[in-house]
Amino acid sequence: MNITTSGIVLHSTKYADTSLIVKIYTEMHGTQSFIIKGAFSKKSRIRASLFSPLALVSVTYDDHFENTLKFIKDISRKSDANLFDPAKSAILLFYNEVIYKLLFDAGPDPILFHFLETEIERIEWQDTNLIDLPIRFLIQLSIILGFFPENNYSEKECYFSIEACRFQQFYIDENNEMDKEESLYFSKLLNGEEVMAPRSTRNKLLHMLIEYYKRHNEQIREIESAEILSTVLHD
Repeated sequence: MNITTSGIVLHSTKYADTSLIVKIYTEMHGTQSFIIKGAFSKKSRIRASLFSPLALVSVTYDDHFENTLKFIKDISRKSDANLFDPAKSAILLFYNEVIYKLLFDAGPDPILFHFLETEIERIEWQDTNLIDLPIRFLIQLSIILGFFPENNYSEKECYFSIEACRFQQFYIDENNEMDKEESLYFSKLLNGEEVMAPRSTRNKLLHMLIEYYKRHNEQIREIESAEILSTVLHD
C-alpha cells in the first residue's frame, strides 16, 4: 500500500557507488529507512540533493513490507532552512545531531513531529534572538519527551540539580548543579520569559542541558556539535 506523509530527513549514507540509505522521521509511521538507487545519477528522478539534513519533505512510499528498507515512489521538498547563514547552519547541525540520536528508531508521535517541523521552519524565517534558540529548543523538547525539569525556583532553592531535575538549596558539585546565575537564567527560560544572559552563562547552560539529556535519556551519550554552536553563536 502506498503511503504519503510528511517527513523530516534525519540522515543519509552513501551505499555502493550510486545509491543512498536514508532515514526519515515520518509523521504517520515514525522513523523509516529507505534505499534510493541511482541517487547520484544525473538521470535519476530522486536525487541525493533532496536529502539534506532536516529537510522537510512530502514522501510517498510502499509500506507493504515491514522491517525492510523501503522504496520511495515520490518525494518533494516542502521547506529547506537557510544554510548560508553560519549561525543558522550551526543551529541546524546541532538540532540534527540531537534529533537523529533521539529518533533513530522512534515510533509516530504527531505532537513531537509538528513541534520539530515548526522549530526547523523557525530557523528559516527567524533572524533575531537566535542565540538562545537552541536552549529553548532543548527545554521544550524535554517537555514533549517527558523528562522535563521542575521549575520550583525560589530565593532559597536557587541551584538547579541535573540529577534531581529540580532546584535545591545547596551547590555541591559543579558537574551536577548550576550556579546561581545559570539557575536564575534557566528558571526564567522555563517560565517562557524573554531574557538575555552573558555568552559564558548561555554556553554553560547549553552544556548543562546536554548533560541533563545524557542522564535522563539513554539515547544521548554526547553531542559533538555543541562546541561548534558555542563558537558561532555570540552576542
